[in-house]
Order: sequence, then structure tokens, then C-alpha cells
Amino acid sequence: MSINNKLGLKSGQIAGSLAIMLAALFWSIDGLFIRPKFYVLPAELVVFLEHILGFIVLSPFIFMYWHKIKALSTKSWLALGWVSMFGGLIGTIFITKAFFAAMDGEVSFATVVILQKLQPIFALLLARLILKEKLDRRFYKWAVVAIMASYFIAFAKTGLSFANIDWAHNGALFAFIAAFAFGSSTVFGKRISNHLDYKAVAALRFGLTSVLAFLLIAVSVPFKNFGMVSLEQWSLLGIIVLTSGAGSMFIYYFGLRRVPASAATVLELFWPFSALVLDYFFNHNFLNIPQLIALGILLIAFFKISILGRPKKTIFSGCVIHGQGRGKLLGYPTANLDKVDLDIAHGVYAVKINFDNKTYFGLMHFGFKDVFREAVSLEILIKDFSGDIYGEELKVEVLGKIRELEKFANPELLVEAIKKDLASLEQNAY
Repeated sequence: MSINNKLGLKSGQIAGSLAIMLAALFWSIDGLFIRPKFYVLPAELVVFLEHILGFIVLSPFIFMYWHKIKALSTKSWLALGWVSMFGGLIGTIFITKAFFAAMDGEVSFATVVILQKLQPIFALLLARLILKEKLDRRFYKWAVVAIMASYFIAFAKTGLSFANIDWAHNGALFAFIAAFAFGSSTVFGKRISNHLDYKAVAALRFGLTSVLAFLLIAVSVPFKNFGMVSLEQWSLLGIIVLTSGAGSMFIYYFGLRRVPASAATVLELFWPFSALVLDYFFNHNFLNIPQLIALGILLIAFFKISILGRPKKTIFSGCVIHGQGRGKLLGYPTANLDKVDLDIAHGVYAVKINFDNKTYFGLMHFGFKDVFREAVSLEILIKDFSGDIYGEELKVEVLGKIRELEKFANPELLVEAIKKDLASLEQNAY
């Protein structure tokens, strides 16, 4: 049995998968029942209002995690900027415009939905290129199955295909742009959620998107349009904040921290299924036989994806640098590495270390040393090793996560935690 199985990571992946699917359910509710109510308003204004209200709700997390936000690397800030620009601003504006175009008759609702099936393709490619997510081959097979099943669920009655889409219509182009924006946002969102608490990620995304949306409407939307927002629409904006807006992003980033970006974007395809269920209960539209078969296949694919959606290995090299010597004082000297910008979540990991043509096993602490520390560190505790290795390069392979980072009230509790971590390390066969 692998260390990942023994340390219970699969249960975390399933919880993350369910969180993403719940967020997709909220998006279905939004598209079917809420967003059409804003048809008379400029899409840019709708996006600004839902984000600024969402930011007001989430803003306390900015202050709560400010010490960690300040420690984010340049790469993380660039990733956050991409998520805010593409996932928050461009994606939301263009999918809103696409649905408004469908209400105008420029394009069918089915066209908008089918073009959203391109989203996983963009995300899978970018996750492989940018995050270097090397997944089990079976994952990609089930990902294709999920995309095809979603296609049949949404279009078994209409028979629409990509060949029928009129790209000259703005609605089709809007949906295509939204698919790329959301797909790429999933990848960069995974990058930032690895290094920052999901609550702070959601708050930062809504805050930055609010600023970007305000700048956009300042030059494109007349001020008088704010007065067009009716009391009913203000109430619906409140519902959006709690469900498909800030609420769903809060849940989504909780899930994204626990599953690879590749798996997350396919799990988001839950929304065609949830939309059909809602359509059945509220509009009494029944599924035909092909849709029912596709539904069963989709549920199986989701389960397989949640299990298989785990990167195979994380391997990196780093140079040993001088630290504060706290580990040595505790009786567990550690090697501090200059590599502190890995694309994995913060935590304590079991690792395999290669140095001087020899292999060792040990523990890796990646993240903040305590709640108040404003810098990320990466430290390796090499089991059964002693010697001076300052300036040497270590090759490290991450085997599995043992636990989350904790704050300890005194050194004695920290020592006890290290002993338990080493015991977990010894209990696993490699």
C-alpha cells in the first residue's frame, strides 16, 4: 500500500471533489433562475455588483490572513492576477453576455452550453504545461468519458454539434472566450490555493476583480445605469453572493486545494447534470433514454476522476542554506533549502532524499513556521543522517502528505509532533 493510501489522502480528494460539484450546482441555479433576471442591465455592471458585494462579505479574511498574504511570492501574485482578470472579470462578463445574447435570439442556449465543454480541454492542457501535473493515464480516459457524457446529457434531445455553431454570432464567440477564461483560471487558481488558505484566496479574488470591474465600468457604463437596478435585482444579488458568487467560490477553493486542477475542471462538468435535475423538478422536463445512460456514465466518471486525480510525483532539487538552528536545539536538526516555491500545498510531507549517491528518507516542512511568521520556509529532516551539508544540493522526492501545519504552544508539543511524524514515516514501506 502506498503512503498516499495509508495517510488517508483519498478521503480528502473525495471531499474536495464533492465541494467542487456543490459549487457547480450553485452555478446551475444561477444560470437557470437568477442571471436571466438581469438581462436589462449591462453585463459589466452585473459583474461589478456581484463581486463588490461578495468582497464585502469575504473581506474579513483579508485581515485574518494578511501576514501570509504579504509573504506570497511573485509567481503567486501573478497567478492571483490571472484568476481575477480571466476567471473573475473576463470569464464572468463573457458568459453573462453569451446568455444575454441567447435571450436576444442571436445564438441558442444550447450553443452557449456546448462551447463551455471546451473549458476542460483548455484546463487539462494548461495544467500539464504550467503546473506539470503528470496524472495517471486512466485519469485522462475518464476525463474524456466525462466530457462526452456531459455532451449527451445536454444535447441528446437537440442533436447540436460544433459543426452547427455559427461563429459569426457574438454569443458563440462570447461563450468560447468564457470557456478559455474559466479553464485557465482553474489552473492558476490551483497554483495560488496551494500556498494560501482557500478563504483568503476567495477574498483576494473578489477584491481584485471588484477593482478591475470598477475600472471597466468607469469608462464603459454610464453612471445612470446604477439607478436601473431594481429592488428585486438587489435582492437577487444578495442571493448570488451567498450561492453562485462568493459562496460558491468559497466552497470551490476549499475543493481545489484538495484535488489537482486537471480533476477540478472535469468535476465542474457536474453542472449539466444538476441543471437537468433542476429542470425536471421545476419545469417537468424528462430525460430521454440516451440522457439517462449518459447520466449513469457521468456519475461513474466523476467517482473515478476523484480517485485517479492525483499527481504521480513531485521531484525537485534545492541547495542547503543556513537557518535559525531551531531544529538542532530541539534535537532534530533540519536542512533549510533555498527552494520555497513548490506547486504543492503547505504541510508536513514524507520525502525521499538523494545526496552523494545515497538515498535517505525523512520529513519535509513546507510553509509558514508558525501563525505569525511572515516568510515561507522549506526544511528537510533527514532520518539517520548527521554531517555538515551546507551549500550542498539535495534531490527530493515528495512521497505523501502526513499532516497540515500546526501552531504549537511550547517546544515540547512540537517535539511530540515530530516523533509522531517519524513514526508515520517508519510505518510505511517504500
